[in-house]
Amino acid sequence: MRRLLVLLLLTSCTMHPTYERPEIATPSHWRVPTEVGENLNWWKGLGDPVLDEYIDEALANNQDIKKAIFRVEEYAAKLGIARSQLYPQIDLDAGAERLQESSTLLSNDLVEPRRFSAYNLVLNGSWEADIWGKIRSATQSALAEMVEQIEVRRTVVLTLVTQVANTYINLRRLDRQLSISKETLDTRNTSFKLADIRYKLGLTSDMQVQQARSEVEQAQIKLDTIKIDIATHEDLLGFLVGRSEPATKRGLLLDDFHMPPQVPAELPSELLNQRPDILSAEEKLKAANARIGIAKAKFFPDISLTGSLGFASSQLHKLLTNSSSLWDYGFSLMQEVFTGGRLTSGLRLARAEKQALLHNYESTVLNAFRDVNDSLVTHRITLDLIKTEAERVQTMKSYFHLANLRYNEGETDYLNFLDAERRLFAAELSYAQSQGEAYTTLVDIYKSLGGGWVSEVDEQAEYSNLAEKRARN
Repeated sequence: MRRLLVLLLLTSCTMHPTYERPEIATPSHWRVPTEVGENLNWWKGLGDPVLDEYIDEALANNQDIKKAIFRVEEYAAKLGIARSQLYPQIDLDAGAERLQESSTLLSNDLVEPRRFSAYNLVLNGSWEADIWGKIRSATQSALAEMVEQIEVRRTVVLTLVTQVANTYINLRRLDRQLSISKETLDTRNTSFKLADIRYKLGLTSDMQVQQARSEVEQAQIKLDTIKIDIATHEDLLGFLVGRSEPATKRGLLLDDFHMPPQVPAELPSELLNQRPDILSAEEKLKAANARIGIAKAKFFPDISLTGSLGFASSQLHKLLTNSSSLWDYGFSLMQEVFTGGRLTSGLRLARAEKQALLHNYESTVLNAFRDVNDSLVTHRITLDLIKTEAERVQTMKSYFHLANLRYNEGETDYLNFLDAERRLFAAELSYAQSQGEAYTTLVDIYKSLGGGWVSEVDEQAEYSNLAEKRARN
């Protein structure tokens, strides 16, 4: 038996293919020039402490993060279960019973039925010799699935942080647009009162009064629409940070946010090692590769070593004596002979799953390159757009000022005044929109790049939630 055990250990192997990362052509540079640098805690560079508070609160209280953290715990337990099969399985069987024979089975009715006791204390052991690597392939597959869940958790962290930042930025943009709308509403109310006075003095017709009233109503509608958007963004922000009530606290004005002069970005080739969705897709591929070994190993027999050692006696005081001892050992071999093509189909399935996940990995990588280039280009063009929008606002202010003077002096009609006021309102709203987009596109860059900040924040979130778990237990 000892020679058999040594032989089994020496001939053990795994039957899944050796994993190699797929070769994918990577671009040598991004479409927009960037400088290589760290991007840790990038949101702090915006300079708004309220945003920092919201992100810290989200990392500690968001339900999606909590779910993702304990999903990793779940898969870690599954890994432990798979790995346990590599070791001998030992169980203890202990029992005591009192028996009486049936009197109807006795040939002599005068004979009393026998009563006797039985006691046993036995250790049973078994160990599956993993000659073909089925258990080790299953363990490697479980390990890859656990690491995949870690990357899924980091994806949740990445998405949450950027979603909190974008929601807060959009909320501050809406606040600015609300302020613009209130100012415009006040201006239009003044114009409406002036038009009404002129009409009563017989200087204008009722048509100008109705036009002015219509402009007031449009401004009020825009104001109410923005209020609805603000409320929904406050509710969303509250949900993201794990609150049951809206998040209404504000920090800096959008004009006071800090825009970094240059966005640090790694080389395209480094993206394969820092985007959690890419790493997650690769771990899925590794798990599928290991499952091929499981499918192949099923074509070969399972060999197990078994044994038991213990005591059995009809008298309790003699249970642990040498005369009551028992033992046995041996091995078993089990081979599926005919399965109607199930084993062959299982291997085909495993190989097909790997090929599908290979293409999924390649698609994820290509999509990541696209995301980075899109965000970099959009951000750069948005910064240029802001300058044009700012110049347009100044132009519209001058136009409105001149139109207002000429209208008050009777040198132009109400329609020219109204046109100037509408254009200024639209330009100011558009400028505020572009300001917000400049920062949301910056956030999108950090989201598309992934990088060290994700791992750092992931550790912060994991520590906070596991500490809460220990406190509850």
